[in-house]
Amino acid sequence: MKQLFLATLLLALPLHAQSTYSVTMTYDREGLTVPHWKIIIPEQGDAHYTGKPTKGIDPGLISFHMSATGREKLGWLLGQSNNLQPCETRSKGIANMGQKDVTYWPSGASEAHCSFNYTDNKALGQSTDYLMALANTIQTGVELDRLHRYDRLGLDAVMHRFVADVKEHRAVEVVAIQPTLQRLVEDEALMDRVRANAQSLLTLASQESAK
Repeated sequence: MKQLFLATLLLALPLHAQSTYSVTMTYDREGLTVPHWKIIIPEQGDAHYTGKPTKGIDPGLISFHMSATGREKLGWLLGQSNNLQPCETRSKGIANMGQKDVTYWPSGASEAHCSFNYTDNKALGQSTDYLMALANTIQTGVELDRLHRYDRLGLDAVMHRFVADVKEHRAVEVVAIQPTLQRLVEDEALMDRVRANAQSLLTLASQESAK
């Protein structure tokens, strides 16, 4: 339901949404495959991700491209958040949903900062949902690269899950892992289904870039 509401909202966003801003978010939650990660989206140029998985190789700093539409969607949400205030909910007994730390700089304005587990600020919550879905895309790209190198039979299950995540908006900005998808499409030794799914996602990434 949460993903459906976010998807409906994003489809209705105005084309003049704020795109001149920068935002940084860190996320911490023990027990996840990647218990700590950070995304930096500057006002111009490529965005950056860091996040060390509990198993496997630390991918280090990952630079990636965001679509203009994606930047506008996120900028519109952040612009509706009243400079990230109110921040943490005053409600008691909220389960651990992961600590989100956000710093937002609208162009020509002072920075705003917020750290929270759960917020009643809908626009702020939707902003971090979008960034978490973006992190899911980057993390999946890292996993696909690893499997492509070390365990090709594992690609099918991860690709199937990622296709579902994209469809349900649990993953966004497929363009961010476009080079990974291109490598999968070009590898004729892989399962046809893996390559076909990679091609459909690569087509989606091209559409995102064109918008």
